[in-house]
Amino acid sequence: MVAVCVSYIDGSVPMAAFSTVIFDLDGTILNTLEDLAAAGNHTCEMHGWPTFAVDEYRYKVGNGMLKLVERFMPAEYAGDGRMFEQTLAEFRAYYGEHKEDHTAPYAGTIEMLDRLRAAGVQLAVLTNKDHVSAAPLIEKYFGSERFALVQGRVDAFPPKPEAPVTLHVMEELGANPATTLYVGDSNVDILTGHNAGLKSAGVSWGFRGRAELEAAGADYVVNTQTELAALILGE
Repeated sequence: MVAVCVSYIDGSVPMAAFSTVIFDLDGTILNTLEDLAAAGNHTCEMHGWPTFAVDEYRYKVGNGMLKLVERFMPAEYAGDGRMFEQTLAEFRAYYGEHKEDHTAPYAGTIEMLDRLRAAGVQLAVLTNKDHVSAAPLIEKYFGSERFALVQGRVDAFPPKPEAPVTLHVMEELGANPATTLYVGDSNVDILTGHNAGLKSAGVSWGFRGRAELEAAGADYVVNTQTELAALILGE
């Protein structure tokens, strides 16, 4: 992993190695897997389709709801636009009602965010989750003050890892690419940062794990929220 050079303001307090940090949502700061799996399986059951174990959804999520629905629909419906739109609407309706049933922040996440904010680090969220779902989840579990900006999937931009939405977030934040870090739990997240010219850090506690993050070329991989805070703060 790349080492972070530590600078000091007064000889005792380290200057943050990164002044802006953009977080993925699902699998990074919120454990949403069980609710996503429940919504997917409920939708499958409505049609009499096969369902999947919760752990199988680790590899179905990450590219947004449209791709998630495509991945749990039976192959025989590939290219059936009418069935896809119906299934997507059913999934969104159920998930919208049940997205908070089991979802919770990963242990230590809120404390980490508060430590970073206290050190003057600007925080944001960029996720492939539909914005209409992402924004209320952030408000419920993290409040309105911790993140300077929350950006979910909207029709105006292609989803991550394409660069336009990340560059939009950077512009809105007034962030310097040289001191901005993108943090996530999957290969999509590592590419999201790199495609926008940013360093990318992978978190091994998420949906995919260390091997995928390293294979994707993560600049850093951390195992705990404490390690991530130390990386960001240059400690």
